[in-house]
Amino acid sequence: MSGLEFHHVGVGTVLFEAAIATYVDLGYKLVTSVDDEALDVRIAFLSGPSGPLLEIVSPLGPDGPLRALLKKQALPSPYHTCYATRDLLLSGEMLRSKGFLQLGPPRPAAALGNAPITYHYHHAIGLLELVENPRLGQ
Repeated sequence: MSGLEFHHVGVGTVLFEAAIATYVDLGYKLVTSVDDEALDVRIAFLSGPSGPLLEIVSPLGPDGPLRALLKKQALPSPYHTCYATRDLLLSGEMLRSKGFLQLGPPRPAAALGNAPITYHYHHAIGLLELVENPRLGQ
């Protein structure tokens, strides 16, 4: 995908601290952790000995973005893939041309230095996140 660089895999869970501890036990290191009240989630980023960053996503309340997965009792589960871009709007247009539906306007992500993010959905692959110029842990 032109202009996109794979950034992380998001894993949804209701056992936030236990998920972090388990990944640390597997050799990952905690990079940053934050409660993002604007997005209604707890977030932790972990880096591993190999492979992509992992983002642990846990709901702060019952009405957050994980509510559908909570109702289906489908957590823990991979939640989304994320790609970094230098131009959120241009990349969003490219995704639309490939059949993705943008799910709301850009919003700042506290765990990524308030970099703007958008979510996009495609019926064949699910949820894809875009982040513009992420600054992890800043």
